[in-house]
Amino acid sequence: MSTRIPSSLKWLIDKRARLEGEIKRTEASLSRAHVLIEELSKLKESLVAIDHTLSLHEIKIDVSLIQPIQSKYVKVNLPHGELTKSILLCLRLHKDVRPVGMIEIVRFIEARYADLSAQPGPRLKLNESVHNRLKALASQGLIQRHHPLTTNTQGVWSLAPDEGKPLNVG
Repeated sequence: MSTRIPSSLKWLIDKRARLEGEIKRTEASLSRAHVLIEELSKLKESLVAIDHTLSLHEIKIDVSLIQPIQSKYVKVNLPHGELTKSILLCLRLHKDVRPVGMIEIVRFIEARYADLSAQPGPRLKLNESVHNRLKALASQGLIQRHHPLTTNTQGVWSLAPDEGKPLNVG
C-alpha cells in the first residue's frame, strides 16, 4: 500500500524543484555572461591596438568618424520554444512604453542568447525566424501589429490589448 503525499508537501517539493531549475538557468546565463565579458574585453583591446596603429600613420584619421559595420552573421543558441518566449518577454518589457520594431526584437534575442561557441549563422535566417514567429503570434491574437500588412519598413509590434493577464514567459 502506497502512502499519499500531502498536497502541502507536494507543493513544497514542486516549489523547490522550480527554484533549483531557475538557479541552474541563471547560473548558465551567468557563465555565458562571463564568456561574453571576456570576449568584449579582447575586442576592445584589439580596437585600441588598431586605433593606436592608425594614429601612427602619416595620414591622420579621426577614428570617431568611422561607422561601425554589423556582421552578417550571428552566434545564437536558441533552445526549442525560446524564440516565442523571448519575443513575448521583449514586448512585455516595452508594454507601457511603446510598440517595438522587429529589428529591436532581433537584437534583444541576440543579446539574450549570444553563444560564442555556437556556429555562426546568417543574421538573415534569425530575422526570418523572428518575422515568421511574429506573424504567427499575431494570427493567434497574442500580439498586434502597428504597421500595414504590406510595407517596405520594418514591422512594429506590441502585446495584444486583451493580453493583460500574465504571460508564461521564462
